[in-house]
This record gives sequence, structure tokens and C-alpha cells, in this order.
Amino acid sequence: MKGRSKSSKSVLIVSDMHVGSTTAVCTKDPVISDQETTFKPNKLQNELLNVWHDVIDDLHQKPKVLVVNGEPCDGGNFKGLGKQSWSTNIVDQLEDAEKLINFIPHDNLLFTRGSGYHVDIQGTNFEEVIAKKMKALQYKAYGGNGYTDYYALLELHGKRFNFTHHVGFNKWASYRTTALAREMAGMVFEKDKMGHADVIVRSHVHYFVHVEFVNTHGFTTPAWKYPDGHLFRGGTAGTTPDVGMVEVIVETNGDVLVEKHIATPNIKPKVIKL
Repeated sequence: MKGRSKSSKSVLIVSDMHVGSTTAVCTKDPVISDQETTFKPNKLQNELLNVWHDVIDDLHQKPKVLVVNGEPCDGGNFKGLGKQSWSTNIVDQLEDAEKLINFIPHDNLLFTRGSGYHVDIQGTNFEEVIAKKMKALQYKAYGGNGYTDYYALLELHGKRFNFTHHVGFNKWASYRTTALAREMAGMVFEKDKMGHADVIVRSHVHYFVHVEFVNTHGFTTPAWKYPDGHLFRGGTAGTTPDVGMVEVIVETNGDVLVEKHIATPNIKPKVIKL
């Protein structure tokens, strides 16, 4: 870690890990419990794991809070019939996600909820399961004993963070700021109901975009999953993700620094040359 002022506090956001997919990050030896064996990661997964560790090494400081902003696991992949999953057992996926998360030093851990397709089965939310197991901060916006909610509010040095997973997606790069800027503007009208928001964090779209107005930052987070067969249904353009995490440093004077840690995996698709 690079190191910064000891008085500053930082939030590190990781999202869309999608552990369980053969196109997403995993550890060196993910366990397939039903078969009493381990999975051998492919070249893409090995490179994503290398990038995972590189990003951690590049952090400026130990995060005061590590926020997993949705979808640590990929789920049963029923639309893909499980074809691109190394295990459709959610327990296997969560165990491996926990190992990856624990590689990141942090003081506190916070989970929000992502898409039900990936993290819910018949009313059971598995982000709630892993959050409880990892002793994350208990958070319910309007009270209760749970560990997760669909959004979360957090404050550091007087700066208010607003987290939720979903935001509008656009394949075309020129319009990728539009949905985020619209969300940021909309949050102004929620001030009397939810309080102000200085840093607005969204995920889901698998690309990094940062919008800054005079008093507000907003960004979408990169991801840890390359496209699968389901994503290719609309073509290949705009599907390759940004890979990495986002570190937000808040100084005691209220200055907010958004440090993106984006890496390009050193791997390219195979080309047939005749």
C-alpha cells in the first residue's frame, strides 16, 4: 500500500465479483463440495486473480470500510443452464468469495444487495448469508436485525456516502454518464427524505464512470466478470468490463479523493490464423 495521511479515512468498493462463473475471478483452488474435489481455474481466471492481488497492493491505505456493493456470487446461472459455472452450489461460491474478500485488509465490512438473479433463491438472499458469516456491519435502513439492505448510507469525516447496486446501463460509451448523472440529480430531490449525498456509488454495469459536480461525486464500479454466453445475446460490443476497485479517501478537512484502481488483464482472446 502506498500510504497517505493517518488522519484520513478511506472506503474501498468492490462489486460484481460473480464468483462461481468460469469467466469471473476465483481463488487458485475453489472447492466443489458435492464432488469432494477442487476446480482448476482457466487462463482468464488466473489472470483475474493476479489483477485482484495487484489492485490490493496498489491501495493507498487500509480501508476503514470495505463495501461489497452487490453480487459476490454468480448464483445458479439458470438462464445459461449452469454451462459456464464451475459450481452452481451457492455455498461453494460464497466460500470462495469470502477467501477473496479476506485478502483485502479492512477495519469494517459492509454488504449491499444486488440482482436477485444472482443472489436470491426462493426468498433467501445469499448476501445476507455471507455478511452474517463474515461478521459484517449490521445494516437495515429502517431498522431490523439483518446485515444487508438494498442501499446503505455511510458517513466519514462529515461526508455522506449513498450506496446501491443498480443504475441504468448503456453499451455506448458516449452515454454512459447519462444514467449516473440523472441518478445524482434525482438524489437532490430525495434530500428531505434520505439526507444529502456527497458521494453516490452505483454498480451493476461493469464499467467505471466518474461524474463530479461542484459538491458531489458519483461513480459506477468496475467488475470481476468477463462476458458469458447470456451477455453475448446482444452482440459483443460494449460487453468487456472494466476490472478493478474504487478507493475513496476522505481527508479531515472534507476533501474527497476518488482513486480508481483499474487494471487491464494481460490476456487477449485467441485468434485463428490460417
